[in-house]
Amino acid sequence: MLTPPAPFTSATRQPMHRSVLRASALMLAAVLLGNLHAPAKADTAALGLLEALKLAQLQDPQYRAAQAQAQADAQLPSLGLATLLPQVSASARLEEQTNTYQAFGQNIEAKRNPGTYALVLNQALFRPQAWASYQQSRLLAEQGELRLRSASQNLILRVADAYLAVLAAQDDLRSLAAQEQAVVEQLQFAKKNFEIGNATITDQQEAQARFDLIAAQALAANNALAVAQLGLQTLIGQPADRLQPLSPAFTLAPPMPNDPKAWGEAARQSNLEVLQAQLGLEIARREVDKSRYGHLPTLDFTAQVVDTEQQVFDASTGRPFDIGVDNTTFGLVLNVPIFSGGGTQARVKQQASMLQKSKGELDFSVSQAQQQAQAAYLQLNTSLGQVRALQTAKASSLLALQANRTGYEVGVRSNIDVLNAQQQLSAIERDLSRAQYQSLSALLRLQAVVGQLSAETLTQISLGATKP
Repeated sequence: MLTPPAPFTSATRQPMHRSVLRASALMLAAVLLGNLHAPAKADTAALGLLEALKLAQLQDPQYRAAQAQAQADAQLPSLGLATLLPQVSASARLEEQTNTYQAFGQNIEAKRNPGTYALVLNQALFRPQAWASYQQSRLLAEQGELRLRSASQNLILRVADAYLAVLAAQDDLRSLAAQEQAVVEQLQFAKKNFEIGNATITDQQEAQARFDLIAAQALAANNALAVAQLGLQTLIGQPADRLQPLSPAFTLAPPMPNDPKAWGEAARQSNLEVLQAQLGLEIARREVDKSRYGHLPTLDFTAQVVDTEQQVFDASTGRPFDIGVDNTTFGLVLNVPIFSGGGTQARVKQQASMLQKSKGELDFSVSQAQQQAQAAYLQLNTSLGQVRALQTAKASSLLALQANRTGYEVGVRSNIDVLNAQQQLSAIERDLSRAQYQSLSALLRLQAVVGQLSAETLTQISLGATKP
């Protein structure tokens, strides 16, 4: 059984319901339920779903931008901590001087190359704003990691949708091809019956009309396939004309727990957008603290060592000469803000309003996540119900087609009855294929909305791929 990916760890999030996590794993494992008894061999020359995702991770500009942003955000804690750690600087100043002095009635010219060397240390002792900024930077780094995970989920959904769109278009073409072949056979049978006097010319005309209709539908289906392939090619950066389809035995189990409210609660706790909004609220609180800390004093420790050269005069000769002077200083620097023109009070009010904005955004994110989780759950259940109903309808339509063909051969059914039965069977097969893809898409969206969608999901699906 597939183990779900570890949830994101944050001080601001609550643990996800274990029942939903277990259900998430069971749902993913159920992807292979129909393939365990008849494993299929994959065509190594065809592109699989997981391989398409790996290509998209290298090619997609949105995902690469998210990766770069996450790498930049990962440096924020180090930048925030730097303001709290000692700051050490060194400086040197070298000069060349030519001086003319008058002493004892004489002009004395002296050239010298004085130097000044300094080593300065500053250490913040009390800087509440810097400490709040450091706390913010850690939250911002966590938020950046969540954004990357969200971008990864979004990429998985886009790749899966594009991949399944190509498979659906290919299935439509195969269905039309099979329907065309059946109509051709029926047309030939009608011609033969007409030649021997067992049928009228109407049977031929009906079959020919149905054949022309299928030809027109095939043109539209070919165009739909080309568009779908172009969409996937844009994501992966290479042609998408050969894909590994899902196994014919592909099936999904109903979602567990069988309660939309449970999935809504799971989304409230683990949805990535909700977690980002929770961190955003904490960041806004730190911003309010920073604004208030603007009223407080700051205290720094400073130390410096300065080595300089000074010029003095010999009292007996009147000639200058250099001496070295070492100066070591230790001190405390206290800065007390008294009045900033009302700017500090204005910033406190501004950030308090921004805090309320963040609370509203969090409430909206929670509401959206719960609604999306319940909608995805209902869509998955609906699609699974459609799959079961269409599988039954397919079996019935196949029997009906066989009965109509037999009835036509013995003269109790017309040619149009056979053609309609063929068209109905093809339509059901097309709808069944689409319902299967829709159920898989709904599963992926349900996994995403509770923050559990990862490449491992596509790995499980790819194991069910079969040779075209």
